[in-house]
Amino acid sequence: MKADFAASREAVRKAGRTTRYLIALSVGLMLALAGAFLHLSSRQNSLQDSIREDALWAVYQLDREARTLSERLHGASETSDAATLKNLITRYDILYSRLSILDNGQYAPHFVASERISNRRNQVREIVLGIEPVFNDIARGNSLTTSALVDLRAKLPELLQHTNDLLTFTNASVSTARADSRDFVMRLQNIAAIFVVALMMSIGLLVLNLKRQLSVMRRASEHLERMTEKLSEAYEAAEAGNRAKSQFMATVGHEIRTPLNAILGMAELMSGTTLSAENRENVRVITSSGTALLEVINEILDFAKLEHGEQPAENLPFDARALVKDSLRIMEGRAREQGDTLTCSCGIEGESWYYGDPTQLRRVVLNLVSNAVKFTENGTIHVKASDSRSPDGSPRLRFEISDTGIGIPKDALHRLFNAFSQVDGTISRRYGGTGLGLAICKRIVESLGGEIGVESAPGRGSLFWFEVPAERAPAQAPMAEQPVASVPPPCLDILLVEDNEVNRQVATRFLERLGQSVTIAVDGAEAVAMARDHLYDLILMDMQMPVMDGIAATREIRRLDGILGRVPIVAMTANASDTDRNLCMEVGMNGFEAKPISSARLARLLTEHGGQAAPHGMALDRQVEASVSAPAAAASPTAGIRDEGRYEELVEAIGQDGFEQLLGVFFDDATSLLSDLHRAMGSHDHELLDRSLHSLKGSASNLGFTQVAELAESLRSTRLDEAALARVAAEIARLNDTQGQQAA
Repeated sequence: MKADFAASREAVRKAGRTTRYLIALSVGLMLALAGAFLHLSSRQNSLQDSIREDALWAVYQLDREARTLSERLHGASETSDAATLKNLITRYDILYSRLSILDNGQYAPHFVASERISNRRNQVREIVLGIEPVFNDIARGNSLTTSALVDLRAKLPELLQHTNDLLTFTNASVSTARADSRDFVMRLQNIAAIFVVALMMSIGLLVLNLKRQLSVMRRASEHLERMTEKLSEAYEAAEAGNRAKSQFMATVGHEIRTPLNAILGMAELMSGTTLSAENRENVRVITSSGTALLEVINEILDFAKLEHGEQPAENLPFDARALVKDSLRIMEGRAREQGDTLTCSCGIEGESWYYGDPTQLRRVVLNLVSNAVKFTENGTIHVKASDSRSPDGSPRLRFEISDTGIGIPKDALHRLFNAFSQVDGTISRRYGGTGLGLAICKRIVESLGGEIGVESAPGRGSLFWFEVPAERAPAQAPMAEQPVASVPPPCLDILLVEDNEVNRQVATRFLERLGQSVTIAVDGAEAVAMARDHLYDLILMDMQMPVMDGIAATREIRRLDGILGRVPIVAMTANASDTDRNLCMEVGMNGFEAKPISSARLARLLTEHGGQAAPHGMALDRQVEASVSAPAAAASPTAGIRDEGRYEELVEAIGQDGFEQLLGVFFDDATSLLSDLHRAMGSHDHELLDRSLHSLKGSASNLGFTQVAELAESLRSTRLDEAALARVAAEIARLNDTQGQQAA
């Protein structure tokens, strides 16, 4: 491939050089041809002017006037009358004027430079000036004397001879000059013709060379296309290998993580029992080693996710001060083990609220603080958040994490942010780690449009910093559930459309506690049939269901005649994106509530929509704020297995026995959903796959099992495989075991 490419490049280079030479030659010939044509035009004009040569005409008129004067003198005598004498004076004056014209005219060089012509002109001038006194005397009124007449008649033949010779010489000179000019013009024409032929040949060669160059370029282009195809294939193969590597890393990580979680859990249970000192130390080693291994697996999984493709960054309001404090609070235990002190400061004026991706920023800060703690013993780690500006003046948020640890040599700084790279081999042996943490931080920061760097010296600690674009945001009030209105909601006849058993029972218990009459439909088709036969006060509609989803069901209900088609419909779904909300509004729903929904929000919903039949396409302005803000508390990750706030709310609403009953329904339903997931994977039924994960997310969220809900939601946007499915099953099994232990 390299040899073919070099040959093509050399051929193109040679063709280009030849083309430049031919173009230069053509330009030179065109300039020479232009010069020849200009010179030819000049000589042609000169030749044209010579046709109207004033010298020949002046000599001819001089000769003619001399002969006329001679004829008048032969007819004159001493006794001539005054008229005859006056005529003689006139003829002399004309002859004199012709001589003056000949003397004062500007003529061609061949006339002026001729010696014979010059001699004859001088002789003619002497004779004409010599007879001037005679005519002057006649002009003064004197008569023509015999002696004067004889003298004139004697000189005029000589004058005529000279004018005749002058005319002959002038004619010969002009003819010779004209012949020379014609010969020169003919030579110029021949030279121009040669130039034209040479130029045509040069242009022909240029055309042939251009044609050859086009052929070479076409072959080179075809060769480049083949190379491009090969490179594209190689790139696709590399991408496939990269994806396979990432998938392999993720699969292996999940497979290791599942039993590792069991190991750590059992170790934690054993540490709570009565153990001998030796066994307690053994459990501590197991826990410490398992935790280190879990961190390694987590870093590998995080890196695999980043290589496989990141989710778009969020743009949410967050408190930078709170983010730093939360990060340090998480790292307090590990810092205490190292004997380190964690401190923080804020160089932000006023409120510290910004728009950005708080989850990703917290991840970077935690990673950098974790590194600082790892490489610092009995020292200090300080985290600072401050305002900054980019070179173009746009606002940025800057984080600095400094420590008093071992430091980094200057010649090793450039390797820090490379994947699987550490300062030297002893680092991983002494402190552990994969060398992926900083690479992950760099990718996250760059994906957010920022930059990251480090300043360090051995024995003096390190300062890691990163900056990201961040616009200021208005301070946000803490999320708080609004109390149920003092006026109880109206008693309504409600149709609940929900395919998930757990979600149905939770919603039914909430609604019955609020004094509502509830009818159940398990899919959209059943809901349409029931809405056609009975006028409900309100329909609570799930979006993703088998047979017919909530969107299609709403369209069908809106097509019903009369008041049946105007029944208020409110979406209650785990899909909480703006796209889902807009889709619900487009099909004519009147409200949108994201799961899990609390009793207080449900009461507000009933108050706002109860008994008010809404026209098709009513806007959801009143519900947008509640639907966006309400699920924030339940959707955020928690350290525990169960959201205690949701648990307390459910127990208050349906009692402990009711909650235990819901748990049984949830685990039975989860078993069924796992079977559906296996079947969907085997038949490649993506719709069933997504619907099952959606149902699992909704039921888990309703019971406050946020980890299972988040896992189900994350798997909806990735490719589900056996390893991921095993992870779902393991999480549900672990949840079941934990709930069983708590019940015991």
